[in-house]
Amino acid sequence: MKRIHLLTRLSVLSAGLLVAFGVLVVHVYHVQVVRHDELHTKAQEKCLTSRTELGRRGAIYDSLGTPLAGNLACRDILAEPRNFKGSRQEVIQALAAELKISPVVLQARFARADQAGDRPVEVVVARQVDIRTAEHLKEYQFRGLRFVDSYRRFYPKGRLLANLIGFLNEQGKGTSGVEQLMDSHLRPTSGRAVFERDRRGVRFEGGIYRELEAADGWDVYLTVQEPIQQMVEDELATLFKTFAPRAAYALMMDPSSGAIMAWAQLPSYDPNDRASMRNPDSWQNFILTHGFEPGSIMKGVSVAGALDYGIVSLNSPFFCERGSWFYGGKSLRDAGHRYDTMTVAQIIQKSSNIGTAKIALAMGDKRLYQVLNRFGFGKAIGLGFREFGDGAPLLFPAEATGIFRDLPKWDTLSVTRFPIGQGVLVTPLQMVQAYASLANDGVMLQPYIIDHITNPKTGEERYSVPMTKGRTVRPETARQITQALKLVTREGGTATKAAIPGYDTAGKTGTAQKWITGPGGRGGFYASDRCISSFIGYVPAENPAFVLLVVADEPTRGGSRYGGIVAAPTFSRIAERTLRYLQVAPSAPTTAQAARRRGTSDGTAEADFADAP
Repeated sequence: MKRIHLLTRLSVLSAGLLVAFGVLVVHVYHVQVVRHDELHTKAQEKCLTSRTELGRRGAIYDSLGTPLAGNLACRDILAEPRNFKGSRQEVIQALAAELKISPVVLQARFARADQAGDRPVEVVVARQVDIRTAEHLKEYQFRGLRFVDSYRRFYPKGRLLANLIGFLNEQGKGTSGVEQLMDSHLRPTSGRAVFERDRRGVRFEGGIYRELEAADGWDVYLTVQEPIQQMVEDELATLFKTFAPRAAYALMMDPSSGAIMAWAQLPSYDPNDRASMRNPDSWQNFILTHGFEPGSIMKGVSVAGALDYGIVSLNSPFFCERGSWFYGGKSLRDAGHRYDTMTVAQIIQKSSNIGTAKIALAMGDKRLYQVLNRFGFGKAIGLGFREFGDGAPLLFPAEATGIFRDLPKWDTLSVTRFPIGQGVLVTPLQMVQAYASLANDGVMLQPYIIDHITNPKTGEERYSVPMTKGRTVRPETARQITQALKLVTREGGTATKAAIPGYDTAGKTGTAQKWITGPGGRGGFYASDRCISSFIGYVPAENPAFVLLVVADEPTRGGSRYGGIVAAPTFSRIAERTLRYLQVAPSAPTTAQAARRRGTSDGTAEADFADAP
């Protein structure tokens, strides 16, 4: 009997175990097979984590390899609040004290991490923390904090070339200048590591691990040389101090290649100090983004066109109406002068408005339009990097085109005003490009500011290739206008102060009255007390090393507004120092250069004040 009971019990127990095992098998099958993907995903959500690494942004150098923008080593501090050990408030207080962050802000960041469910969340405590502060925080040995090597943008030359180089926004993206233009090349590539870890955050050695390596950005080399740039900025600062203009610019270019050699502006800013950027005028790139009425510096281009068409020669005479001429219902003047009959060469030398206007009338509207259009006015320059020399160059996003009206929109006065630089807006880049073609036997080259870029990992280099844009005038015409422009810096010209001892200098002065728009944008007038003073030239005249433009916007002191007094001396000082630096051998000194050494001048002022009141 006992044996029967024992067998019964064993049978029931065996059946129960068999049922339980069957249920277990079914459950395991359901878990391992049916719900495999679902549960595996959930497990990964808890055990898998990822970390993003960022490469270094490319550096910016001058053409000699001098660093202009680089990266300063620092730390990013990240936190996983759920891994804090001990008092969270203690961690918050320490972070707040060391990083100068409000405890309330930190508390809010950590609270958002707590609301992310079961998945651990890493939040940013602070970015770009200096090394010393980060190392001091490490000494607390707080669990849940992670210190990541990082960098912040640093500009070792401070204000030097700042308006061209530009700056980054808070997200590390270029928003101005070369930093913006070349952002896609300078910007590093993010890397990402995905791995399994335990509850303490330690990676499983045999677990899943995937990694995409971060890549540094390309390094950018400009065409500018830091020594020349420093000379230009030093002399521009002297002009700024002496004449107190609203703004001042200087732009230098190699006419034989199109490479920009110097690019300076005042006021400026220090990109390392955001407080210096409170005034928008200090950080905007006016050479690139602003146009101005050029005044008499336009005359060299206009007269070159007439010479090229064969309408005039340098010896062609024009009656200059003894200082006042009525045409198209309005008077045109040579302010302060009563010129009689002058040759074309003398008209350039003395900067006669009336003489230039009559030359343009002889040329006619259509031909004048073709001349100014051929010299590139009204069109964007496109200074950006052209990879392998193919295609159109990248444009600075804010590059201005100036204002040059299409021929059907010209009125009766246009043919007499445009050639003397009234009624048109040009950019400094356009004017330098135009004169560079005259300095280069009539061949216009594409200006460019990026010499080459380099991949810091592979060493691959990509160079800009100088490109011809077209011909503006014949070689003999370029030589003729150069002879006339040389007279401007000689005795009897409007810019004897631009002369350089030992070198022939070709150039042109400008003193353009500023147009003041009337109320509501209607009408307006030229203000005799608000001027743009300028000088543009190239030296040595017969084989130019560079073209240089100097502009002072609204000089307010110093006793003069004329370009020959305000801008020409700055041109001379910059040019003389640059020629010495480039070791350009001088030629025999001219009479005007000898006169300049004696400190004499004929006192001639250009006749840019065109319209009678």
